[in-house]
Amino acid sequence: MTRDDLLKALNVVGSVVERRQTKPILTHVLVAAGDGEIVFTGTDLELEVVARCPADVQEPGKVTVSGRKFLDIVRTLPSDSVLRCQTEEGRFRVAMGKSRFQLATLPVEDFPNLMDIQWDTTLSVARGDLRRAIEKTQFCMAQQDVRYYLNGVMLEMSGQALRAVAADGHRLALCAVEMGSAVAGERQVIVPRKAVVEMARFLGDGSLPIEVSLSGNHMRVAQDHLVFVSKLVDGRFPDYHRVIPQAVKNEVVLPRAAILEMLGRVGVVSTEKFRGIRLRFQGNRLAASATNTDRDEAWEELELTGPVPELEIGFNVTYLVEAIGALEDEEFLFGWNDSNGGVRLKAKKSGDEQVYVVMPVRL
Repeated sequence: MTRDDLLKALNVVGSVVERRQTKPILTHVLVAAGDGEIVFTGTDLELEVVARCPADVQEPGKVTVSGRKFLDIVRTLPSDSVLRCQTEEGRFRVAMGKSRFQLATLPVEDFPNLMDIQWDTTLSVARGDLRRAIEKTQFCMAQQDVRYYLNGVMLEMSGQALRAVAADGHRLALCAVEMGSAVAGERQVIVPRKAVVEMARFLGDGSLPIEVSLSGNHMRVAQDHLVFVSKLVDGRFPDYHRVIPQAVKNEVVLPRAAILEMLGRVGVVSTEKFRGIRLRFQGNRLAASATNTDRDEAWEELELTGPVPELEIGFNVTYLVEAIGALEDEEFLFGWNDSNGGVRLKAKKSGDEQVYVVMPVRL
């Protein structure tokens, strides 16, 4: 097999293999050779990733080997080199030119398997659309929140619509895409944080369809020579419809690039811990200001195209920048009901396809 093909497969599988595990077998990858390919499997019992690599297989068989060591060895070898691998007397041997490596193995029967699951729902979605839905929402996931159902992205399927929703109690993100197949009724699953990060990393772009399968506790995504299986979060995601204002009393159109530049400059002096910034709409102007405990100050004003409703409100500037940065239009809608509720952000052209809610903070 070639080093580049092998490295591509091991990079994907190795991402779920931890260096330190209470069970030694979980530091290993399962290597299965047969039918002109080698299948690599890595798991941490929550995630399982399978990657296939073309190879000239002379004798089929299975073995487990340290995922991290095998990956590190392959990385050091020259690009386009050809490797020879074999198992002999409980050792995994790798050879390339004059280089020789021997790695210890563990019993194949000890390696766990998440693939033997009965799937009750299978749907099709363009790989680029699924990746977009995840990337446009994952930054709003909670981190180690006691409300465990927030530590991931909720995927909601209804008809041919797939909605990804994430929230951490301070902000919420929603991105909707269209599936290639319809589902009966409505289905919600919560994909845990680590699985979300890995999916966004290995999903490709483009309109080629991928298969998504669901069971009561697991989700499987199959793409080309990669298969991804994850346990799902056992819980009920909050009713996000109650968080997103369906109607707002006030709404202004803002230039996305100019706002991001202004927030980036003013946010430099915001307090490092709270990242607070104050926005003030008045007349036909928007002013942004920030201070910190060192008594540094920043202030900047932007002239708008017309008069706007008056508002003074504070935000975590990071939350605001991430939401506006995820929008895909030159202009976006900034809507609110009062200074105590969350603001609704969405691209001017895409309607409700992408919606973000950011809660205010007291400064």
